[in-house]
Order: sequence, then structure tokens, then C-alpha cells
Amino acid sequence: MAKTKKTYSSTSYERLPHRIFDDVVDVASTLFRSRKEAGAETLHSLAEATRAYAEAMTDLPTLQNQVSIASDNISHFADYVMHTDVHHMVNDATVLAKRRPLLAIGVAAAGGLALTRFLTTRQQPKQTSPRKRRSKAASKTVATAKRSTNGSAHANE
Repeated sequence: MAKTKKTYSSTSYERLPHRIFDDVVDVASTLFRSRKEAGAETLHSLAEATRAYAEAMTDLPTLQNQVSIASDNISHFADYVMHTDVHHMVNDATVLAKRRPLLAIGVAAAGGLALTRFLTTRQQPKQTSPRKRRSKAASKTVATAKRSTNGSAHANE
């Protein structure tokens, strides 16, 4: 009995990472579409706040001009986010990364730091004061220790 080997085309293995990436982009685009309007509104709010800040900078006209340009760019980016499909954004990001890799690395690092900061601050429960966090057993231990060091029956708090 001769064993036969299954042969797979090399193109199916070569396309596998692309198919996985396309599936991830499809899922992300579905999630992104639901939050796209809110994100664009947030960017427009940031642009308006930046524009108001630029108008208040009367003492530094050069810096005022730069901040005004930045607010216009933020507003244009908000419009881009609102009116562009996710697949097109991914293609644009790919082209940008190929043309200016150091910029892409910098943007990715800054975005990762911002996302990490945002996620860690949203997931942390509200902290209470140290006295409220102390358990009853720890409070009793502290009270007992105070009694023994003060030599009195009442603990001073």
C-alpha cells in the first residue's frame, strides 16, 4: 500500500495571513462603525477647544498660528474618520507606514500609550481612603496594639 501525500498549493498558505488580517479588519470595522460618529464628534470637540485656545494666544502670534493649523488638521481628520471606510483607512495607514516608517512607529507608540492609559484608568475601581479600605480584622489589630502601648482600655484614634 503506497501512501499518498496531500499536496497543498503554496498560494493557499501565502494568502492565509492576509485572510486572517482581512477577517480582523472586518470585525474591527463592524465595531468601529458603531463608535465612528462618537469618535468624530470627540475629534471635532477637540478641534474646537484647540481653536479657542489658539484665539486666546494673542501674545505669541507664531505659536497661535501653529495651534490654529493644528486645530484645522484635527477637524479635517475628524471629517476623514466620519466619511471613510475602515478598509480604506487601513490601506492609507499601510501606504503611510511604507513612505514614512519612523512616523508610523511614533504614531503607533503614542497611540499605544494613550490607549493603555485610557484602558487602565477606566478599569480601575474608585479608590477609597486608606481608613475605609482597612478591614475589620486589621482595625481590631491596630486598636489592640494601641491599647497595649498606651496602657489604657480606650484606643485614641
